Amino acid sequence: MIKDSDMPHPVSANNPCPFLRALVSMGELSDKREPLAKVATVVAAMARTGDGQPVLPRGAIYAVEWTGNGLGPLSLFDTHWRGLRLNALRNGPLDKKGAGSRLLNTDGTINAKQVERPKSFAEEKLSDGGVTELGLGLSELRAYMDANFARAVGRRRLVDRALMLGEWPVLLKVMGKEGLGGRYLSLEEVIELFKGRCFPERMNKRMDKRIAKK
Repeated sequence: MIKDSDMPHPVSANNPCPFLRALVSMGELSDKREPLAKVATVVAAMARTGDGQPVLPRGAIYAVEWTGNGLGPLSLFDTHWRGLRLNALRNGPLDKKGAGSRLLNTDGTINAKQVERPKSFAEEKLSDGGVTELGLGLSELRAYMDANFARAVGRRRLVDRALMLGEWPVLLKVMGKEGLGGRYLSLEEVIELFKGRCFPERMNKRMDKRIAKK
């Protein structure tokens, strides 16, 4: 019998970040408001479950989160003292508003047409374990990000290309696998992160062990 606690938690459509969406779905973060320190701690802990125990500095995570709900003095003050509203990130300073991958629709559902697009940038990768699969290394990700930025001409901001560096290269660092040609993102795992709001099983198992030790 499946317990309610084992079921995925609902995630607001106004949270467009795939990493945070997965953490909310897991129940590690609230879909509403969370203290900045807690968000930084949870994100950093999840990152450490990746292959090679990647480190995302909590201070850097904290600084990025602080601007998530707005750059105005009142917004920054509110976020600092009351926490980050994860269900109010859409249309905020970090939202690329269609200048990114467009894998998620504004209602939080997956965009089926855009799911096929990363495949044209992916290449066959051979993992250290001898598994062959479609993946995206750093060079493929750069080409993908450049193409996303190029197609958004007329509606993009200069900062949008820089914001992409805080998404795909970070996912590569956290979720990447070691292959014979270097670290790469499994295309299947990336799609599952967006579509299923979940991390690779190997990361979930390591997270469960960390929680069990507490």
